Amino acid sequence: MITYYQIVILGGKNLFENDILNSLFRHIEEIGLEKEAIVVITKENFEVNYRANAPAFCLYFGNNDSPFQNLNILRTLIKDATLILPIVNKFSQFSSLVPPELSNVNGYELSTVNDIEGLVSSILEGFSLLRLSRRLFISYKRNESSSVAIQLFEQLNKNGFDVFLDTHSIRPGEPFQEELWHRMADTDVVVLLNTPGFLKSNWTTQELAQANAMSIGILQLIWPSHKLEREATLSIPYQLAKCDFGNNKYSDSSSYLIQNSVDQIVSQVESLRARSLASRQDNLVTEFISAANMVGVKVDLQPDKFITLLNSDNDELVIIPTIGVPQAFTYNQSEELVSIIRSKNVKSIYILYDHRNIREKWINHLAWLDNYLPIKTIKILEAKKWLQSI
Repeated sequence: MITYYQIVILGGKNLFENDILNSLFRHIEEIGLEKEAIVVITKENFEVNYRANAPAFCLYFGNNDSPFQNLNILRTLIKDATLILPIVNKFSQFSSLVPPELSNVNGYELSTVNDIEGLVSSILEGFSLLRLSRRLFISYKRNESSSVAIQLFEQLNKNGFDVFLDTHSIRPGEPFQEELWHRMADTDVVVLLNTPGFLKSNWTTQELAQANAMSIGILQLIWPSHKLEREATLSIPYQLAKCDFGNNKYSDSSSYLIQNSVDQIVSQVESLRARSLASRQDNLVTEFISAANMVGVKVDLQPDKFITLLNSDNDELVIIPTIGVPQAFTYNQSEELVSIIRSKNVKSIYILYDHRNIREKWINHLAWLDNYLPIKTIKILEAKKWLQSI
């Protein structure tokens, strides 16, 4: 069974439309879905192909044309509670570029190719194919790259990431190392500032080892005259040159990047994020299926990356692999996913997560929630025991 995700293209013509779709299809395949899972809907095929009961995400390209285009279709989508993202090339002209129906909707500024990856991430999040939380970890050596780390921290925050930087993100009184590993367990991408002395620090060496152990994607920003750290597995190298730095100065902690280089780095982060999350989900799924095979329980991996199985009473159970720390929204998304994808009743829903490196106080909180919420949790290291009990 394939769930078809509808990307609806409305409004004026946009130079980046094909680039957006190409990037979307590439990420769909990286996540593990067939390209055919995405149906492109336009004004020409809307009446024939659009399905109100299937997941949909609309891109409305703002323009100066008068009157505004495709308003009848737009109103149908609004009535169906479809996610609609107005796209403009300048936020300062937003009110004049989009119809009144979208005046209260947060828009997206698409002005260069560097903005495409962020837009595609928004689409995937809207389809619940990427989690809505956008966690990022910056690993660096303070005496070599603290200014660049803070610069990236500020820019990535502006771009909607929840960025962990040790000097900014750990509150006084919190256990430093415990909180450090907890935040890494809940991150999507590590941005590693690969300076000449990076691996000479015990902390940075441990951070790289932890990222590898958890299969987290790493964007290595390699300083000029330095080399790629081969210890990283899922790693994308990004070689920096002297010209990427203000005044061509890169050799001390006060160095900073020019804005164009920062923008390109943000785009690379967005691109790596989908692959990193897909890799971690695949590892979680593989570990669970392996445990099921060991105890002789038949499980089925569905195209939408959730798992179904029958218990001893022949009731259907749904297992939803979740990356990072389960949050309240994870529970809500899990129920919505099942209601969208499954047409028959499901006995129980479970969230499968990797509890390694998550703080004990949070694990205890999840255990407490299990007593009160209809959706329960399964720790991956306890999957075999759980499978034997059903």
